[in-house]
Amino acid sequence: MKRLVALAVSCALLSGCLHTTPMPVQISQPGDEIMSCQSIISEMGNMTNEVKESDSDHTKQVATNSILGVTGVFLLIPLFFIDTSDAHSVESNAAKTRLKKLNQIYSDKGCAKSQPLALQVPR
Repeated sequence: MKRLVALAVSCALLSGCLHTTPMPVQISQPGDEIMSCQSIISEMGNMTNEVKESDSDHTKQVATNSILGVTGVFLLIPLFFIDTSDAHSVESNAAKTRLKKLNQIYSDKGCAKSQPLALQVPR
């Protein structure tokens, strides 16, 4: 009986460590207004990659949680390891908003006239 209680307490403590903390990118960053057209394009490429990476991580999280949920039907312990945070969505939305901000700066600087932009904001 003591082992069962100790196991349950251990699982409860470990499950608290599985929450993913979002680390979103700042939408406006110092130096945005003085960036050159080429550096804006480079930063937009970085944000596009960030969005793709966050979406990929979210897909992996959903798959992992599904597996743990199905396993949890038969064994109680895997249910403690499900990550219910929306960190990847927060990060992806922040990167998309940053990309829109960079696109606006790009247009305001008149870069669109000299260098047409091929990047598009992911949905």
